[in-house]
Amino acid sequence: MGVTKQYLRYVAASMWGVVASPKAPVVMLCLRGVRGRYAAVAAVEHVFVWDLRIGDKLIVLKGEKHEVTALSASPDNQHLAVGYSDGTVKVFSLVTGEVGVVFSGHKTAVTALTYDHEGMRLASGSKDTDVIVWDIVNEAGLYRLKGHKGMVTHCHFLRNRNILITSSKDTFVKWWDLDTQHCFKTMVGHRTEVWSFAVTADEKRLITGSGDSELRVWDIQYKEQGLEEEEKAESPAKKARLEEQEEEDKEKDNEPQEV
Repeated sequence: MGVTKQYLRYVAASMWGVVASPKAPVVMLCLRGVRGRYAAVAAVEHVFVWDLRIGDKLIVLKGEKHEVTALSASPDNQHLAVGYSDGTVKVFSLVTGEVGVVFSGHKTAVTALTYDHEGMRLASGSKDTDVIVWDIVNEAGLYRLKGHKGMVTHCHFLRNRNILITSSKDTFVKWWDLDTQHCFKTMVGHRTEVWSFAVTADEKRLITGSGDSELRVWDIQYKEQGLEEEEKAESPAKKARLEEQEEEDKEKDNEPQEV
């Protein structure tokens, strides 16, 4: 007589008492004209907006069966972009709590979300190493940027130029020209994965942080700025040479000529 075993499958039916889940960052919101009071957090497959003053849930943005892995608020704080473990991105209205746009383009979990400064475009990075720039108004993808060899950890649009900066676990920080959709600069230096970075308000410096326990500060300088500085540095020397040449010419003019 054979020995048989009965295997029971246990499936979670429901969850309660969740404050926040750890796979997505906490995003501070400015709602009702109040800054620093409201926070959006991932709560497994849902998103909770907490009123930190009274400790109560203000809004619940309901998801389906996939866990929330990324959050980003629009510049006007009217919408919240939510990335999920299946690679989809949903844009919720913080006024109605309803889904307005759904983007599907990644194969695996979304790990980075960033709006541009006007709120018209959204950049998403994923574990599939791709970066996609989405058009919020037309509800369509604009470009897919390929080049990283590891999970994308952070994205940032520059305010004054049509440039996107991305970082990854492949230790690199890449600069993308969105007019041509090409990477024109790859910053190397960190020995381990770059987890995040920040750009100063004047967009003249970049601070990167990685797993090698280092913060690196980079000066941002564009080619035309370098040429202008070189011209400024050369102008006093050029002026001095011109003055010397003029004096020599005057001396030659004043010399007596032989008859």
